[in-house]
Amino acid sequence: MTPQRLVASLALAGALAYAGSTLVNEPSAAATPIALAMTTSPPSAVARPAEPAWVERYTLGTSTLPVDECATTAKIESPGVERTPVPSVAVEPPAPAPATAGMVRVDSSAGATNEQLPEAVRARLGFGAPFDVATIAPEPLRGPPEALARVRAVLAKAARKQGHTRLSFWGASHVAGEFFTGELRRILQDRYGDAGHGFVMPAAPWTGYRASDVNLCTGGAWTSDFHNRKGGRDDGLFGPGGMSIETLAPTSYGWVQTTKSNPHGRAVTRFEVLYLRQPGGGGLDLHVDDIAPIRVSTRGDEGPGVAVLSVPDGPHRLAVSGAGDGPARVFGVHMERDVPGVIVDAMGVSGRTAASWLSWDADLQRAYLDRRPVDLAVLAYGTNEANDGGLTPDEYRVTLRKVLTRMRAVLPDAACVLIGPSDRARKVSGATYAIWEPTAWVAAVQREVGPEFGCATWDLQEVGGGPGSMIRWWGATPALAAGDLIHFTAAGYRELAARFVAALDGA
Repeated sequence: MTPQRLVASLALAGALAYAGSTLVNEPSAAATPIALAMTTSPPSAVARPAEPAWVERYTLGTSTLPVDECATTAKIESPGVERTPVPSVAVEPPAPAPATAGMVRVDSSAGATNEQLPEAVRARLGFGAPFDVATIAPEPLRGPPEALARVRAVLAKAARKQGHTRLSFWGASHVAGEFFTGELRRILQDRYGDAGHGFVMPAAPWTGYRASDVNLCTGGAWTSDFHNRKGGRDDGLFGPGGMSIETLAPTSYGWVQTTKSNPHGRAVTRFEVLYLRQPGGGGLDLHVDDIAPIRVSTRGDEGPGVAVLSVPDGPHRLAVSGAGDGPARVFGVHMERDVPGVIVDAMGVSGRTAASWLSWDADLQRAYLDRRPVDLAVLAYGTNEANDGGLTPDEYRVTLRKVLTRMRAVLPDAACVLIGPSDRARKVSGATYAIWEPTAWVAAVQREVGPEFGCATWDLQEVGGGPGSMIRWWGATPALAAGDLIHFTAAGYRELAARFVAALDGA
């Protein structure tokens, strides 16, 4: 794509297609083109090891941040979904069996005794009385002393402010929404230093994709892929975060940009674009601010590829588009700064389970993680496992051991925390709700298996106050849980983040 065509496509005005911060029109100085050359980056405050041959480095000079706003919505397809014609006559699906049969009921009305609940739970939640989340006692990290000591060592490293301390989160919707990890990033960076946003997808892998404290925009037609995606390849080539994107047309683009008015996320020193090298791979045009795009070829033997674009520390935008000369799969972008501090990578895919790890290409994932060592690995799965009516504790125990064996193969030295499933409820009638019983045994299996692999655990149901707590969080003012009684509101995720930091501090 020519610079003129890309700038034109980025300059459309209209509805915003990102969430996380607000773009504001600001005056721009005259653009000053500069010559680009592949070179090594200048010395920085953060030492970097020798790079493998599949890493290309570019150093860019002074540039001017564009002022145009995100102005289009993207069309996101799966790589090969087969579209079936819509039937002319709608067929009513059979009524499902009652999903809450046999589950514990909770009466949330005033004066309800709820004798079926443990006394400690009744005392904590106080059904029928005003609810204050501050009355819920903190839930600590649990695990063997050596697992907790490794967590303490991560915060001790961050406190020394020597280099980067990286916390990487994998999981389902609680991570994918980026409210929890976003608030966690703010708290830890305020305390230990802002080393950059970390991992983000440069174009949306699904409608509604968001990130905290970074501006995102996706335009044109893209495909996205991840494990068990309808119509997906499921070839395991998903990079470090378990997902990929690919442009369908040269006019398609995605951008990531520092925030303009948020207190956080206002500077970046380095964009690292992760992509798949493959036979017949096409070009990627990487466009920083008003500088002419750099074209990177993704052609080669199948394996990892990285383009590192170093810029003066400050506000910048990176736009990514395909050259149109072949497939170009992108696994994400690291936004980092060459200053000591904390990085929090959020790599969640909604609806997935921990078993997704078993479908990812281990060599590809390891190659990326070796470049960016993880100090603390957090696997926040379990909510979808608890919703799988066909899953038994024994089957989950076997699967979790396989997943953690795989995790340790690519992250042998990282401290580890397993975050369990959130409390879950479903309205039965009136003020009566059914509490999802598998939640408790999923968390119990995590507490049993996690220590075998050096992992501490954090029981999210207990964090909220135990079985039935989601109902109380939903009824709080402001509401801390979403109306689906599975997820949390932005305020609820902020509360969880503060509690997780307290758990880290108390490890």
